[in-house]
Amino acid sequence: MFVRKKRVIIPIVFLLLCLVISSFVYRSVWQRDTGSNDEGGDVVGDTIQLNYDKTYQKIDGFGASGAWWAQDVGGWDNISDIMDLLYDSKKGIGLNIYRYNIGAGQPTVTDDPWRSTQSVEVSPGVYDLSRDKNAINAMKEAVKRGASVELFANSPPARLTKSGYSSGDPNGLSNLPTENEEAFATYLVDITELFLKEGIPVTYLSPINEPQWDWKSGQEGNHYEPEQVISLSRKVALELQKRDLPVKLLIAESGTWNDPNYTLTMYKRIMDDEVLSKSIDSYAVHSYWASERDKRIAAEYFEQFDDMLPLYQTEWCEMVNGGAATLDAALVLAKTIHEDMTILNVSTWEQWLAVAKGDYRDGLVYVNESTREFGAAKRMWSFGNYAKFIKPGYQRIQTDNEDSDVLVSAYVSPDKKKTVIVAINQSLQEKPVNFGELKGNKASIYETSNNADLALVKEVKGLKHYVLPAESVTTFEIQTTGFFEGILG
Repeated sequence: MFVRKKRVIIPIVFLLLCLVISSFVYRSVWQRDTGSNDEGGDVVGDTIQLNYDKTYQKIDGFGASGAWWAQDVGGWDNISDIMDLLYDSKKGIGLNIYRYNIGAGQPTVTDDPWRSTQSVEVSPGVYDLSRDKNAINAMKEAVKRGASVELFANSPPARLTKSGYSSGDPNGLSNLPTENEEAFATYLVDITELFLKEGIPVTYLSPINEPQWDWKSGQEGNHYEPEQVISLSRKVALELQKRDLPVKLLIAESGTWNDPNYTLTMYKRIMDDEVLSKSIDSYAVHSYWASERDKRIAAEYFEQFDDMLPLYQTEWCEMVNGGAATLDAALVLAKTIHEDMTILNVSTWEQWLAVAKGDYRDGLVYVNESTREFGAAKRMWSFGNYAKFIKPGYQRIQTDNEDSDVLVSAYVSPDKKKTVIVAINQSLQEKPVNFGELKGNKASIYETSNNADLALVKEVKGLKHYVLPAESVTTFEIQTTGFFEGILG
């Protein structure tokens, strides 16, 4: 019996030795081909400590809107190339949420054609989707690349407003008469149902956008008092329920976080309402005009709710004119995402415009109307440091570091096989960092800086430390491998 066991053991030992030897050969070839080495040992610098046991929000995705560029650019011959940059995971940054604006139509008070919209309504209850064919084409291009769709409205159609215009009331008051709320709800749900029949994966319908502002002219918009936010939202929710549509309400899209009436207590009012509380599975807010302190006030307020719904950040841009394509703008966007992810625990983060013209810091891709040429702003790539790698279902985990110039967040895939770390170096100097308690073997490192546009700059094994370039956003995608995968590299 002893002899038989020995004969079995010898081939097994031999096989294991062969595997070990081949792993060394494989690793040497891999390192030679990639120009990388194991990042072992520590360096003098900050330590980024990861805690996989302390988890926060699950991520649902990243997106941008089609307002109002899509009604023009959506008909260009190169729209597919533009959408590749935005929604393709290999060719671009891999956004997975598209916001389609349900236009309120004419007349409107604005000097910019891109600030006026086309409604698909021909007459009450009669619709023609070809009236907004370019914008719908852009939406379909996003859907082809895996995006889900949020429908949102900035204003009721002009025929339902007090002023007769879709650009607001001249005095900044509500432009929707109470008696027209039902008709507006029907209008929104009619269009939602049309898109669903067209095969568009509509997940959310948002009837109200930044209700606290005094919309008067210049673009679509409508002011709502808090009571009307509730009453209109209820009517839309009931209409969705009546038709049994697989679409959730997305409300109230307040314009900023630290607003007692439209953001904070509004959440409690919604959740106390029997209809609305059953019609939503998230709470949507915009990050305009919100300091870090404002966000902490909001986060502290929401902590009182035991079953707090996921927070969606559904619209933001920097609101600065000039330097749209610069690294400075890219770092501001990345810092805003970081704050929203780590202070407010948002589950989605969505940019205002996907495409823009001019030099205002509100878009990701910029176009020339005359030549129809386009190019990506640096901020699109820094957005991609998050969106390209942190996929739906990933969950944020705790990170700690002491250097205030280095902003770090980390995320783990549902199967626990991938860790994504995003590090923003705001400083003018390089920053060496160490990684503590990091799980994983292979690391791919992507950089956005003055010298790189979300470029793969290094592949390493055994990531222990790294030097962050000055003024950069760096993403580390780390894979955890099993025993045999580890042996074979």
